Amino acid sequence: MSNDLIKQYINHTLENNKTPESVYLFAKSIGMEEKDFYNHYSSLTGLEADIYKIWFENAYKSSSESEPWQNYSAREKVLAVFFAFIEEVKNYRSFAIYLKNRDVVKLPKWPKYLNELHLVFTENMKPILVEGIGTNEIQERKYLDEKYVSGLWLNFLFVLTFWLNDNSKGFEKTDESIERSVNLAFDLMGKSALDAALDFGKFLFQNR
Repeated sequence: MSNDLIKQYINHTLENNKTPESVYLFAKSIGMEEKDFYNHYSSLTGLEADIYKIWFENAYKSSSESEPWQNYSAREKVLAVFFAFIEEVKNYRSFAIYLKNRDVVKLPKWPKYLNELHLVFTENMKPILVEGIGTNEIQERKYLDEKYVSGLWLNFLFVLTFWLNDNSKGFEKTDESIERSVNLAFDLMGKSALDAALDFGKFLFQNR
């Protein structure tokens, strides 16, 4: 039922070019008793926060249940999820653009309707990054490795924002942005010049 409510919420918003003003008015517009709405959500804000969360969960599920998943590296798993997510939200681009224009924020901040997405993203990406550390694909760095998932979240927001503004045919530029940004993220998380810089900084600090 929640998915049906979300579909009707999206349709209502696009058809009226604005989100419903109250639970009462929304419920009435879809022929539902207001009290029945509360069996699923406590507010329209709660419903709206569930939308991106569900889109991400669908993308993650389709990726993780695919046959090659178990043989993927951490990098490949993240790429697969990012690509699957963009495929998922293509079906709702008009609504996603509406929300973007309604709630204008700039990175690293994000609108409230992405809060639930942030939680489920973190929950699913952390194990992939831990796996990457275990296979030495990602460099374990004291204190910094705890921030990896936060960096990947900003990477994700960048891709989403890029896609919302992408006018290229078939969103080919978005595909390129996923490849380039995720590869850069993993290059930085892997053993790299960053480690040499950190070691040198440590040396200077200890010998000042």
